[in-house]
Amino acid sequence: MGVCAICGKSAGFLRSRHPECETLASTPPVVEDRPASDFGQSIYGSLSEKLGRPYELEVSRIDAVVNEVNRLKREGKLEEAIAVLLPQLDLWERDAAAGAGGVAPWYYEQAAIVYRKLKRFDDEIAVLERFAVQQHAPGVSPPQLLKRLKMAKWYALKRSGVDAPRPILEDDMGRRAPPPPVPVSYPKPPPIKLAADQQPIFDFIALDVETANAASICSIGLAHFKSGELFKTLTILVDPEDDFDPTNISIHGITPEDVAGKPNMARVFPVIAAALSDVLVVHHSHFDKTALNRAAIKHGAGFLPCVWLDTLRVARRAWPSLADDGRGYGLARLAEEFSIGFQHHDAAEDARAAGLLMLRAMNDSGLDLVQWLRRVEEPIDGKEAGKHAREGAGSGPLLGEVIVFTGKLDIAREAAAQLAADAGCEVADTVSQRVTILVVGDQDLRLTKGQEKSSKHRKAEALIAKGCAIKIVGESDFKRLISMNT
Repeated sequence: MGVCAICGKSAGFLRSRHPECETLASTPPVVEDRPASDFGQSIYGSLSEKLGRPYELEVSRIDAVVNEVNRLKREGKLEEAIAVLLPQLDLWERDAAAGAGGVAPWYYEQAAIVYRKLKRFDDEIAVLERFAVQQHAPGVSPPQLLKRLKMAKWYALKRSGVDAPRPILEDDMGRRAPPPPVPVSYPKPPPIKLAADQQPIFDFIALDVETANAASICSIGLAHFKSGELFKTLTILVDPEDDFDPTNISIHGITPEDVAGKPNMARVFPVIAAALSDVLVVHHSHFDKTALNRAAIKHGAGFLPCVWLDTLRVARRAWPSLADDGRGYGLARLAEEFSIGFQHHDAAEDARAAGLLMLRAMNDSGLDLVQWLRRVEEPIDGKEAGKHAREGAGSGPLLGEVIVFTGKLDIAREAAAQLAADAGCEVADTVSQRVTILVVGDQDLRLTKGQEKSSKHRKAEALIAKGCAIKIVGESDFKRLISMNT
């Protein structure tokens, strides 16, 4: 049965509102002539009457719930987070039915995120469908959640083997969203060797950028470290000469007004290039390097003449045990782990935190910067990658498939390759157009912002974008596939 968007009661499949509810909703309210000072108190009184509880207590309740859910997510207690969220959905829906406004999208969004992390995809779709039939509060979140619902249903079809077309999403004004940008093949920056390539290095500059949207830089943070200590920091605000995405503003707090009159990247880039010439630059994840390389191409400048060292790659090798809890290697998580206080998403603060992580890794590992430049090019476990290619058996549930493994598996790679071959699958060592299945270690599938995908994973995604029929599955899914052979 459908649900009336006004009163919340059953309304039939073909009707979203009761006629009497529509009549009441369309009747203009009578506005009393009263002092403005009384207006706020009257709102509280009216809402308290509708809710059946003091509205003034709602703010503290909401804060407590939000903090508790965020804490449980940080601690990996996802089932407990769901147990907190579901009663809140009931409460918001009762309040909406009582006329206290639309439901709050945040609770539904968090439930959907947690369900996805738990791989409970049917529950993810169910909670988004539950949101879709409710009266929505104004803002950008409701349309975004409805888009998420469409994509969740599409992914469900893909997982079930149905080759369904990707849904065309509508923007907030009802227009079709522009087609996704055609992938640009950026030239690879030439390798640069430090002048003191074989000498220990103790000075470096840590860097971080914030963006106005998916690509345009609006802030650059630099932190200069000399002789193993922080020397100074610098923040450069940049006019991106582009639109600001509300989501980005909500992350870093930089607005168009903040950068009005600031220099654009055409003016900033030569200054940055001169400052970073022949310098070792520390950054956390490939995002910062990619953003600056794109800026160089856009403004016709050369790539920055520096040597890059990614502290995300450093962290995964310096502290491999941190992967065990599934929280990943994001900057905030690492800073919390090592008691580094900083203001996240302030560019200079993020740069400082990345630099301090680099110093911590050097201290814990005994490797200097030059040695870390070499170490990040090696496998995480420090061992040479083995060769596991082999022909498949003549029969089995995976007959005709070509499989590649990447990431950290619970079972040994050699054993995984043999299991695949026994199930009839050809095993390859590298990703190519022939490959039909890429198995990613479950640890690596639980990626969050700030983590890095393997080169095999990225190449598979690039081939999929070009039309290759490659399925990316987790280790647990792989085990279920081969279990069909027993």
